[in-house]
Order: sequence, then structure tokens, then C-alpha cells
Amino acid sequence: MLGTLVVLYLFQGGCGAGVMFVTAAWSLAFHRTRTRTQEQTAAFGDLKARCYGIGFVMLCLAALCLLLDLGRPELAFLLFTRPTLSILSFGSFTLLASILVSGFLAVANLMYVPFVRAGARKAAEAACLAVSLCMMAYTGVYVGWIEAVALWNNAATPALFALSSLSAGVSTVFVIAPFVRDVTRLSGWMLLLHRVHLAVLVLELVMLAGFVAFGFSNPFARESLAILFDPSGLGPWFVVGLVGLGLLVPLAVEVFVTVTKRLVRALPVDLLCIAGGLVLRFCVVWSGMH
Repeated sequence: MLGTLVVLYLFQGGCGAGVMFVTAAWSLAFHRTRTRTQEQTAAFGDLKARCYGIGFVMLCLAALCLLLDLGRPELAFLLFTRPTLSILSFGSFTLLASILVSGFLAVANLMYVPFVRAGARKAAEAACLAVSLCMMAYTGVYVGWIEAVALWNNAATPALFALSSLSAGVSTVFVIAPFVRDVTRLSGWMLLLHRVHLAVLVLELVMLAGFVAFGFSNPFARESLAILFDPSGLGPWFVVGLVGLGLLVPLAVEVFVTVTKRLVRALPVDLLCIAGGLVLRFCVVWSGMH
């Protein structure tokens, strides 16, 4: 029903949209402050350009996975030339809009484009917030609207996938940040982003618990949940890989950073958080297709 390429599309589309959402929100807030220094502006400009570039590449890879999964990529044009009132048409236009907006922002920030004014960039970033939010939510709606699979047709699925995408997006920004020159000048902003990430991780854990609870309340989904928790099946991936390494370990690090107000270089932890988003999608999809 849903192959590996679709799972990769869900992950890369969600994570790419998460990176774009976080970067656009940070940019709009950063440029509204009057206390920023020239050094901080230069450091953030470098970080922002890299994040927009990575987000754009991830969204393009998501589209490539979707095209390859179709088998006949030329038929993808029918989604735009003959749109219907369906969730698939909404997702197609959302992905296209995300790629166009992220491409514009990547070019405008990575290259010298003198005719692109500051107002146009702000408008593009505001549009980026909207389309990225829709893209993150769509990755969950795409799975949750399939009524034939009881485990997927879950009220918590869209929010769970959206929060996972946002968490992976924040972690991707944390992975990029150490490679930016003078990023230490943004330590105050980074601490704020760590607090945001802490809140997102808590909400994601709550939604994951809600997802499991909804599954247990549906007798048709219990067989899929049994596979999800099977020690000889997906259990180690779900319990250890996702819950333990992908959520609880990053949560502990974010609590430490928030309480001590000390930035720590935790690149392996950020990578675990990103990998946890991929494991979540594989576990949910594969357990549902038992």
C-alpha cells in the first residue's frame, strides 16, 4: 500500500518543511529586534542561508521519492492540470508551493540577487510559514485519512507527524549551526530555540501516547499495535529507537540546557532525534500493513 519511497517522502517532506518553518519564524523574529549587532546579523545570515538551502534540497528529494513511487512520473502533471477536491491534490499543490517558496528563499539568501528587496523576502518568509505548516500537517493527514487501516485512521496521527516534523526540523538547524562562523554570537537565540524544542518534544510524547491509546481503543487496530510492540518485530525499533533514543534522550538534553542555560554540542543527540522521525514513520507504516 505504502512503499519505502512513500515513507521517505513523508519524512523528507516533513523534515524539510520543519527546517523551513523554523528558519522563517526565526528570521522574522530576528529582524524585528533593534538590539541585534552587525556581527549577529552576519552570523544569522550565514545560518539562515544554509538552513534554507538544506530545507529546499530535502523538499526536492521528497518530490523525487514521490515521483519515483508513481512508476510513471509523467502522470504527476495530471495532479496539477486536472485537480480534484481531494487530499492528494491538496498535498501536491502544498508540496509544489513549498518547493517554489523554499527555492526562492534559498536563492535569495545563498546568492547575491540585488533586485530582491527586503520586503519581498519578508513576504516570502511569511508565505513559507503557511505552506510549511500545511506541509508538516499533510504528512500526517496523508496517512491518517486512509480509513482501511485502523491504526493509521487515528485522530492523533496528523498532530503526531506534524510535531515530529517540527522536532526534526529544529534538530536539523542544530546540526547545521556548529558549521556557521561566529554562531556563538547567537547563543541567546539558540537557548530560546532549545526551549522551543523542549516544548515540541513534550507535545510529541503526549501525541504518541494518544496515538497508542486511540489504537488500543479500536479493536481493529490492536493487531497492528501488537506488531508495533512485538519484541521480535518492530518493538525494539519503536520502544528503543523511537521512544528511548529518538525522544527521551533529546528530551533529557533539552531539559539540561533549559535548566542550566548552558549550550552543549550534542550533534549525536540531534542526529538521533532526526533518525527518530524516520523510525516513527517506518514503524507506523509497516505495522499498519501487517
